[in-house]
Amino acid sequence: MSVSDHDLTARGKVFLVEDDPMIRALTAEWIEDAGYVVADFASGNEALEALASGGEAHAAVLDLTLPDMRGDELAERLRALQPNLALVYATGDSNDLSDGALDRPHTGLLHKPYSAADLQSAIEKVAGA
Repeated sequence: MSVSDHDLTARGKVFLVEDDPMIRALTAEWIEDAGYVVADFASGNEALEALASGGEAHAAVLDLTLPDMRGDELAERLRALQPNLALVYATGDSNDLSDGALDRPHTGLLHKPYSAADLQSAIEKVAGA
């Protein structure tokens, strides 16, 4: 896990869970550029451990296909710890989402490949910014 040293707390913290290191690095940079603090993780279990140990997030951007669990399973487990967490699923194939995954409030979908503007818009839409 890495947490940005930038003092950008005015917009909140975003958990980024993405197993591809290049996509994770670029996406983390875009989240920071949008004015958020970012905590990035390579697996769902890392994100769960961070939240369970007292971490808190304004929103989370979740890859749908992670090595240790599906993004929609991770979403349910994160929301068990922080019920009002805003979530964005990032995927190249929205058909992979489980039924009802987008039915909860503050939940959105971001199609890969996406731009920095698409990412910022998706976070703001679910987080109410």
